[in-house]
Formats: sequence, structure tokens, C-alpha cells
Amino acid sequence: MKTLYIISKGMDKPSDEVIRQLEKDDKIPRVSLLEDAISAVLLDERYLYEKPPYWRRQIYKRMPVSYAQLIEAIIIQNRFEVVVSHTEKVSFPLALWMKWFRSTNPHIVIVSRITSVDENKSKWKIWFLKQTAKSVYRFLIWSSMQRKIAIEQFGVPTDKIILLKRGVDQKFWRPMEQETDMICSVGMEARDYPTLVNALREFPIPCHIAAGLSRGDIFNTIERLHNIQNIPEWITVGKKNPADLRSMYARSRFTVISLLETDSDNGLTAILETMAMGKPVICTRTQGQIDIIQEGVTGIYVPQGDSFALRNAIESLWNDPERCKKMGEAARDFIVKYHNIEQFVSAIKYEVNRSSSYSITSYPIKATSTEVKKIHSEN
Repeated sequence: MKTLYIISKGMDKPSDEVIRQLEKDDKIPRVSLLEDAISAVLLDERYLYEKPPYWRRQIYKRMPVSYAQLIEAIIIQNRFEVVVSHTEKVSFPLALWMKWFRSTNPHIVIVSRITSVDENKSKWKIWFLKQTAKSVYRFLIWSSMQRKIAIEQFGVPTDKIILLKRGVDQKFWRPMEQETDMICSVGMEARDYPTLVNALREFPIPCHIAAGLSRGDIFNTIERLHNIQNIPEWITVGKKNPADLRSMYARSRFTVISLLETDSDNGLTAILETMAMGKPVICTRTQGQIDIIQEGVTGIYVPQGDSFALRNAIESLWNDPERCKKMGEAARDFIVKYHNIEQFVSAIKYEVNRSSSYSITSYPIKATSTEVKKIHSEN
């Protein structure tokens, strides 16, 4: 099937040819597997500034990327048999447009989460979800809690929202024989770095926090990290490219994912990468982060915001390398068996292929904004 795949990569990303060479050289994960599997034409930032007619390219340069992607998708979507979108700023408005104008193309929306620690983001995503819940062919999501929320609180039909096992490139993120002389923490959204820093103030083991700007923006959680007074010298902060991040995981005895309270699976990418590297994870126990870590087998949960409990978990695991090794081996086995990239790609390809028999029916669900505050008050 000819597929339009809408995704945001950033203009600083290399060309497709360079990306494929970097994959071949084992310098980045195999990100092109999905694009190849679904015969995709990518509508990303590079497409916007290279493929449309000259006059549209000039207009697109003067507007936000998500607006430009939305307009271009509306113009060209009928050239394709199926539309797959994986950028929420475009996915939901496009779904609404396709519903209003009775587009016959099946639309598959890949969504990482519906609710968020940011109430305003939650509010607009929930509104769009309610408007398009029955007109979108499939929502694909990898958080069981978020799927449950969509079904039970927002009335999304169970057959419309499919739970995927999020995949990670287990060939790139793989165990490497190296002395472990540090620990690390990775990520930006919903992170509780003050608790991590407090846990490590009197426990001087090297820890790098791999976090920084994201598409030129900085998360509030990272701002709070930089505002912490007197960060110990054994804690360093800075973003890493994939190859450097892999080297850091290899040097780390384990990874610590310190989270704010959330009903989503924040931290998932770093957890999967860590486990694929054959390392255990210490993670904040939250309502949403429940699908991957097995307590005491592949990782350890600690209470939210409890720096004392976090320090005890770090000290216990740091001082028991043999336990670390066994947990890391179990983590690697779990990823290879249940969360490898080939399984993930195959699951999406399956949904794309069976969309050819899709018949659109659209039933509006009334939206209420008060439910967002209810969710956040309950959490």
C-alpha cells in the first residue's frame, strides 16, 4: 500500500541517505525499518522544504512546521491509500478535518499519550480525541493505562484503540563488555530531577543526567534541574547523541528514572534502551509506568518524591554488582522476547495492511473540558 507517513524529525536531522548510512555503520538505531515496511512517503520537515511546488515551499517557511504539515497533508492525502500520523500537533487536527470533509482514506494515529502532566495539553488532546474517536481508523498506543483511560473515561471504542508493545532496536542497544563506573538518568518530560539530586548528595558516585533542549525548547523539568543550587560535582548534565548515549549506558551499572506523578508511561524510551543494553532500572512507581519493569527481576520501584528511598535503592544496587548483572540479563531477555523493533514494525504494518478494507463510520462524542480537571485532581 502507498502510505503517507507524517512525522516530525527536525530540520537538523540528516537526509534519508545519510540516515541509512548511519544505520548501516551502527551509529544510530534502525529508524528506517518502519518507513520501509509500510512503503511510506515521509511528510517531515525536509519534505516541506524540498518536495512541494516552489510557491508552497515559500509559504511554509513562514509558518510553524505543524501548520505546514497539516496543510500539505490535506492537499496530498488523496494520493495515498492510507495516512499514518505520528505527531500529535498534526494528527488530531488532520483527523478532525478528514472527518468534517468525509475523507475516505483510512487514518492511523500513533499516539504516545493522551493525558499529560500539563493540563492544557491534556485538555486539547482529549477534545480532539472525543471528536474523532470513531472516524479515525485506528489509534495505536503503547500505554495500557492510557488505553484504559481512553476507553473508560472518553468512550473510545475498544476496537479503535490498539495496544502495541513499544519496540526498541535491540541490535543497536545491546550489551557491551565494559567496566561500570557510573550510573545515569535520561529524559526530559515528567522528570523529578530534584529528588534524584537530593538522593545523591551524600552518595558520591558519578551520575550523568542526559537531558537538554528538545527542538530548541526546554522542558520545565529541565529548568528546575538547572535551578538546583549546589549540584554535587559528581553529577553532570548534558544531552547525548545515540552513539554517546549507548556508551553511557554501557558504562552505567544501572539507570535511574525519577518521575513526577503521572498516569502515562513517561520514561518508557529510556527504560527500553537501558533494558536492551542489559542493565536494570530504578524507577519511580507511578500510575502510568506499569507495563515494562518487573519488580525485583528487571528493576526496582521507589515511591514518588522520596529521596531517602531512592538513595537506599541506588546504594543497594550499586553495592551488589552480581545482582545488577542478573537483573540486567533478565531485562535484556525480556526486551528481545517482547519488545524488539521487528515485532513493533510488524504490528504497525499489520494495521496498515488491513486498513484497505476499512469502511468509515463517524459518530461524534460530546466533549467536556471538566473531565481533564477531574483526572488531574484524582491523581
